[in-house]
Amino acid sequence: MCVSPVLAQTETSLPVRAPNSAAPLLPSELPKTTASRPKPVPVDDGLGQRGFYLEADTLIRDDHANSWTARGSVEARYQGRVLRGDEVIYNIAAGTVVANGHAQIIQPDGTVQTADHIVLDDKMRAGFARGFALHTPENMTFAADVAVRRSETVNELSRAVYTPCQICAEDGSPETPSWSISASKVIQDHQRHLVYYRNAVLSIKGVPVFYTPVFWHPDPDSPRASGLLMPKASSSTKRGLSYEQPYLQVISPSQELTISPQINTKENPFLNLEWRKQFYSGQIDARFGYTYERDFDGKGNKFGALTSRSFVLANGAFDLNSNWSWGFDVDRTSDALLFQKYDISNVYENHGPYNSDSQRLLSQIFATRQDSNSYLSISALDFQGLRTNAAGITENSGAFPVVAPLIEARYEPAAQILGGRLRFVGSAVVLSTSDSAVDPTQPGPDSRRATAEVNWQRNFTVGPGIRLSPFLDLRGDFYNVSNPTATDHGTYNISRGVGTAGLDVSWPFIKQAGSTSIILEPLGQIALSPNITQNSHIPNEDSVVTTFDETNLFSTDHFSGYDLIEGGQRVNVGGRATVAWGDGLSARLLLGRTFRAQTETAFPAYSGLNGHSSNWVVAADTTPVGGLSIFSRALLDDSFNAQNTEVGVNFAHTRTRGYIRYDDDNTQPTGRTRSVEGAGEFFVTRHWGVSLVGIRDLQVSSWRKRNVGLIYMDDCIRVEVVYQHEDTVVGRLGKSDAVFVRLKLATLDGEGYKNADFH
Repeated sequence: MCVSPVLAQTETSLPVRAPNSAAPLLPSELPKTTASRPKPVPVDDGLGQRGFYLEADTLIRDDHANSWTARGSVEARYQGRVLRGDEVIYNIAAGTVVANGHAQIIQPDGTVQTADHIVLDDKMRAGFARGFALHTPENMTFAADVAVRRSETVNELSRAVYTPCQICAEDGSPETPSWSISASKVIQDHQRHLVYYRNAVLSIKGVPVFYTPVFWHPDPDSPRASGLLMPKASSSTKRGLSYEQPYLQVISPSQELTISPQINTKENPFLNLEWRKQFYSGQIDARFGYTYERDFDGKGNKFGALTSRSFVLANGAFDLNSNWSWGFDVDRTSDALLFQKYDISNVYENHGPYNSDSQRLLSQIFATRQDSNSYLSISALDFQGLRTNAAGITENSGAFPVVAPLIEARYEPAAQILGGRLRFVGSAVVLSTSDSAVDPTQPGPDSRRATAEVNWQRNFTVGPGIRLSPFLDLRGDFYNVSNPTATDHGTYNISRGVGTAGLDVSWPFIKQAGSTSIILEPLGQIALSPNITQNSHIPNEDSVVTTFDETNLFSTDHFSGYDLIEGGQRVNVGGRATVAWGDGLSARLLLGRTFRAQTETAFPAYSGLNGHSSNWVVAADTTPVGGLSIFSRALLDDSFNAQNTEVGVNFAHTRTRGYIRYDDDNTQPTGRTRSVEGAGEFFVTRHWGVSLVGIRDLQVSSWRKRNVGLIYMDDCIRVEVVYQHEDTVVGRLGKSDAVFVRLKLATLDGEGYKNADFH
């Protein structure tokens, strides 16, 4: 026998009447039930809908009282339900059944109700019980001194305890639940899909940790409903003690609002709102935040004037029909450091076809059409810069162009042309920039571009498996440019065209040795174009950053956009090796470089592409054993000195998971960066572990972030207490320390309980 608290979750469950005592039950006081859960009883037991079965050691018929009394190992069955007890009295006239002593009702779905004394209606549904307990197949349990069924939709429990956690150990002995809520009174409202508590006490491992006179949450066994979500608590040098209590308001089955005020001891409250709406054709997710406060630094010191501070992060996506869709993303904030100051999470997520980088917000609206042969995208984009220097000055968003419209199109005829694939590509964009990036007092460049491109490719296999893919590409651009530089305010019409002919070659060698396969594949590409002189009147907006790695080693144009164009005669060569030995275990290596007949000065020196021969591109990854993956990539000069190196390890085992990354990059205009970062969870026992997060800037020998946490986790709860130290100085927001608690409880977490949550 083991202890079992109970939950009124189904139509036949019972919650409570006014308590005789305000003191809630302790877990040790919960009624006892059998350790093993009875198997569900099928509805079709041969009795039909009106048949009734009864067996007992003794059966007494009282014609005067019009009742039957069964005693000793009583078992009754009716409409798929099973009733057991020491004594069962069936009053035919009143249509009631009374069970005394170890009473047990087993529902067709496997739900078990137990009580010392229970009164049922003629359908064997409980109406009143003492010493009541209920356990569902989903492992949700409720217990109460008294249970009363007020109506078809309202149940009451007096002196009750609820838990969705295990209450029995593997050997059948009682086990203290990971968490439970005890209350003097609980009301379960099936119509409103809510469970209400009076004088509620939340206990973790039997230890009371939180009290509230009134508490409610969505019924765990019902559709999504309004109620309190898990709170968030933290302590930091920026805001002092912080407590955030989300409340979910379900407006309709397709619409909900989460209200989440953040209360701080050092700063004024911050209100967070999230509105979600599901439509037939799509959905909207909008987040808002507001406070009225002065500016403050990493130690909570205030300065400046009181003012409204807010943000909006809203996105939506909709399908108009099987081919057309549209959407939007509106991201804006009043303060560049607002998200760091109030620890707003998931800010820089991507919700559209175009992405921004960290510390810059992108708003966009877009429409796309796609079928098996064509693609069309029409968009408008606007950027907000949030990067701040040590003096607290934020980058000028006016130096970023407003992009409206941006049109991209592609069409491939279904039929082959000259035995190969033909593709038409079109692109057009209008860029308007209010301020020059060099001199904000001067107007920025405005440009309009239209591009038309057609390319053709055909594949052949000749000889002993040699693959040949000849290709031809023709492209023309037209530009209309105003104010190309801070000192040149002229207007220019520029036309240019380029043609590229070439050949891709590969020759894979395959060897099978038992379950192991080995593939060696030499790769080559020849691309021939006329030499190109870049036009200085075309502002470089989309090819500012040039990255050379395994993803674009065999690209005919190594510039990332349209404003710069690669010409001349070049050869891209490389080799790829793959070894796979089954069960997802493998190793891969890619090595290659580019050779040019003439140098291209438009490639920055740090890119590794500006000489007659490029740097070497090396990329490798392996999964040597299950749960472990290793990857590396590097850019090596002719002396095999690394210009860009990235190495990473991902690991996951029964009690351990995490990652480590090392990055050394000397290919950016801002100079060399070197850093190492890692995060992981390490469980010493089945339930107890530690979490570690670290980001160290090796170039300046400083930690940017250090987190250490203590974790307890089981099937029902996850508690993590984390200490965080941030050394990064962002504007006036300097170093800071914080302690916060992450708590996830089964059935009460607004996003659903996930004991595997890890970021």
